[in-house]
Amino acid sequence: MDGPDVPVGVLAYCHDGVGLGHLRRTLNICESLGKSYPGSTYLVATGTPYVSFFPQAPGVDYLKLPALRKINNETYAPKFLRLKDGVLQRCRQALLLETAKHFDPDIVLVDKAPVGVCGELAPKLRWVRRNSPHARIIFGMRDIEDDPESTREQWSRLDVPRMLEDYFDEVWVYGMRDVFDVATEYRLSDGVRSKLRFMGYVSRCGCTHSAPTASSPQVLVTVGGGTDGVDILQAYLDGPAPLMAEAGVRSLVVAGPDLPKEHAIKLRARAAALPLVEWRDFASCLSCEIRRSALVVCMGGYNTLCEVVSAGRPALVIPRTTPRLEQAIRARLWERLGLVRVLDRARLSSGAFADEVVRSLAFPLAAPALPLDLRGLDRVCERFGALLNGKAHRASALRL
Repeated sequence: MDGPDVPVGVLAYCHDGVGLGHLRRTLNICESLGKSYPGSTYLVATGTPYVSFFPQAPGVDYLKLPALRKINNETYAPKFLRLKDGVLQRCRQALLLETAKHFDPDIVLVDKAPVGVCGELAPKLRWVRRNSPHARIIFGMRDIEDDPESTREQWSRLDVPRMLEDYFDEVWVYGMRDVFDVATEYRLSDGVRSKLRFMGYVSRCGCTHSAPTASSPQVLVTVGGGTDGVDILQAYLDGPAPLMAEAGVRSLVVAGPDLPKEHAIKLRARAAALPLVEWRDFASCLSCEIRRSALVVCMGGYNTLCEVVSAGRPALVIPRTTPRLEQAIRARLWERLGLVRVLDRARLSSGAFADEVVRSLAFPLAAPALPLDLRGLDRVCERFGALLNGKAHRASALRL
């Protein structure tokens, strides 16, 4: 699929407070669009220090913002820099605004947070709307943000509903209305509802690697970026891992680059002392490991669950419940659909963890009650093409 012969610049803003999920999703979208529309170019604004962990896609570059660390849902601090309160946020805000002025994007794609971390994106959105009438501003949101009441309260406080009305042309929902209807749950206005497009779930388009077949059955344990996965990793190494080894089942533990160092040292040593356990701080291609695993033990992150279901692998999900309920809500909804099994984190220290691992390996789930629509990337490409066609028509009109 080739787009119109019109140069197109996309400025993507990637929320980066915790983990790697938002960056993974944004890069998956940029990579897929780049393959379909090779004349386009993508500048991804992100503060994550882990950009170099991902393969460099053609036509994609990065605006590296100073990194943040999350204190709670609306409080962030410098991750590395020693700066006074507010200095880093003002720096990031200025970088975003000046980049918009000079890059002059045709499409602005905002991930997860419509006004950015602590509202840092608002000045840029206002400038683009007033000075670049040709630009299309799109908010791309995962299927679930948080529990409805908390989301409505936070969005109201941050003036998100008005921003969606005044500054955004479209809202792309990376999910299914039949699973979670954001319009109803978040009580969106008629104006915002008219901008909604349910795109289906965005699952990675599939790596081109040929994942080697495991010499023995493998359980993959992954906790995303690792910020809050210590309890899961510790409990797995203490309970299910030795039991799996006795049964001749390998365990691959991917801890994540943000696992606190003091815990990483102890857990890495613990893993090294166990038979048939491999420890990695990061997996460059998690898709390969998912495809060759008999079971995936994971948290309830959007990207991981989409990839696991797309690969047709059984999953035992242990979702986080703080500071947001997003993962827990998604996991329970998907459990009711027969897509995954869920274990509450409160039961990690009991024998229930090992029992559920054994059960998930021995008794895979039957066909789901509602198959997931995993064509999100296809629909993003289709809609992108429509926007490009609109630009091509506008350019032709100007030449006449």
